[in-house]
Amino acid sequence: MTLTYYPGCSLKTSSRFYEESFKAIFASLGIAYRELDDWSCCGASAAPTIDELLGHALAGRNLALAEREGDHFFAPCSACYNRSLITNARIREDKKLREKINAMLYPLQCTGSVEVKNIIEVLHDHAGIEMIAQRIAHDLSSIRVVPYYGCVLTRIMKMDAFDDKEDPTSMDSLIWSAGAELISWPYKMECCGASKTLTSKDMTFELSSRIMDMALSLGADAIVTPCPLCQLNLDLLPYLGREERNVPVLFLTELLELGLFGTLKGTGSHIIPVDEIVKKVKGK
Repeated sequence: MTLTYYPGCSLKTSSRFYEESFKAIFASLGIAYRELDDWSCCGASAAPTIDELLGHALAGRNLALAEREGDHFFAPCSACYNRSLITNARIREDKKLREKINAMLYPLQCTGSVEVKNIIEVLHDHAGIEMIAQRIAHDLSSIRVVPYYGCVLTRIMKMDAFDDKEDPTSMDSLIWSAGAELISWPYKMECCGASKTLTSKDMTFELSSRIMDMALSLGADAIVTPCPLCQLNLDLLPYLGREERNVPVLFLTELLELGLFGTLKGTGSHIIPVDEIVKKVKGK
């Protein structure tokens, strides 16, 4: 099945290299997708705190467009995935809300019938760890990584999550399939500060520094995440005033990119340099 790809705002701006990375590995793994035509901002974490109905309407518009395509709705961004999943379920289950949203969206109609997936689910469902492991062409065994899920990917209240809400492991198996050394740690779900970077840089600095310090204490070479905002906040630490050492913050797809191709398309897009990680990769 071809996936309907919803990029959200970040994959077209601050995290363009995330899009470049997943497109490269999807092509290699044979995962078919097409970008949603005429997509718009889903409101992310900001809109629902101001106006819940507006938040649902913003996410619902994209879901309505995807319903016309008839494919799974794929959102690589954790916040976009979270909001789209919640709105899709609410519209499907709440008739009164569905009528209100559809009145706002007319002539579009959203019924909540699409299946919303994140990057981890897509890699598991449309490729699988066995195929990924077979396709890996470069040795990543010298790279020690900690998996960082962030706090919005699985913590979706009043809904079943695709993984354990507090101790997810689905990304761990993908890291393992790439051949990197996986380090178990207690901070896989810690908040990095999220969008507080805009209003309280000190809070983001404190929270993200705790995550970085823990990764360093465990001897990690890199932090791996599927979330654009988590990646950005941790990668911004030098700009936020951190003088201590930092380790690179890679997207999950970038780790797979290293395993498949031995290089990274987004090397120059990282604030914390990734050159040492790339040097550790060896061809098989």
